[in-house]
Amino acid sequence: MTKPSDTLWAMEPHTKGKHIVLRSYLDAWLPIMSHGARFRSAMGKGRLVLVDGFAGPGRYSTGEDGSPLVMLKAFLEHTQRQIITADLLYLFIEDRHDRIEHLREQVAALQLPGQVDVHFEEGRFEDVFTGLLDSIESSGAQLAPTFAFIDPFGYTGNPMDLAGRFLAFQRCEALVYMPLPFVNRFVSRAGQEQALTALFGSERWQEALSYQGAARVQFLHELFQEQLRFGSSNRLVRSFEIPTGEGNGYRLYFTTGSEKGLEKMKEAMWRADPLGGERYQDTTDDLILFEPEPDTSHLLNALRAHFGDRPFSIEDAERFTLLSTAYLPKAHLKMRTLAPAERADRLEALTPRKRKVTYPAGTRLRFR
Repeated sequence: MTKPSDTLWAMEPHTKGKHIVLRSYLDAWLPIMSHGARFRSAMGKGRLVLVDGFAGPGRYSTGEDGSPLVMLKAFLEHTQRQIITADLLYLFIEDRHDRIEHLREQVAALQLPGQVDVHFEEGRFEDVFTGLLDSIESSGAQLAPTFAFIDPFGYTGNPMDLAGRFLAFQRCEALVYMPLPFVNRFVSRAGQEQALTALFGSERWQEALSYQGAARVQFLHELFQEQLRFGSSNRLVRSFEIPTGEGNGYRLYFTTGSEKGLEKMKEAMWRADPLGGERYQDTTDDLILFEPEPDTSHLLNALRAHFGDRPFSIEDAERFTLLSTAYLPKAHLKMRTLAPAERADRLEALTPRKRKVTYPAGTRLRFR
């Protein structure tokens, strides 16, 4: 039996960007979460769950790996695979029969060790994942540490309330793709009201009708990002734009309850960029274009605006850099930002140090 002509399709430019970020983050996530997993299997090992909510056929017509294979190879090809001792459960959800059968063939061709268990679920992401969460909640159990990649074809079938139920479990994170230019085109189209309300978890998306062009896309972006926090100060959200030849506005949203998870995702973004002459762009709090040699004057300005002339500790500065800027505390703060400011007499240390322009734990500082 031949497959339909649309079983496979060519990889689009922004998809390559998504997969680079996905692989880079899982390279960091797997050993960290394997080490810290608290849930035990029958073999006495930790257990991790990786979900691809819109798995597709596993490969593109142009030969590239689909996201399920990217997620599997993050473990199979990991340079520190020997320290990833947890059992890994992969859940691949796909509602097209021809595509999930093609995916089964692609996975079967891999040499999977015994610690990897792959489950295929044919059905809509909304239905399959709702059933899974219903089962866990009714049993009173906890969900093992889980990473979910949610990359829908379009924007339907990805309701915000489902994401909220999933993220209410501890140690659960999600990377969500949102084609905002595509969503923007449907905001004013009749018959889309129910789907858009489910997507944003609110009828506030209707406020976008009072905006035009880029301003409307920006409003939808900020609303989606705000909704992913679910009113919790403990839920951290970061978003990134993947500019492509098709235009801007294609966003990845990462949501986690862990500052370590946020740090690793930001590191993944910086490692992944630049991509084929393009640039990822942080869109959460500012519009910093990631460059191989970053201009940290934006970070210095943000620190000065936040702390003013008040004393602050190096730990305060590190946490602000992580949570409120596009930059990385380890890579960008001390030697690239604080040290030049101190040499220029724009920053002073209030605690004694063995050497100038060093910032050991407990160092207190103040901008002049």
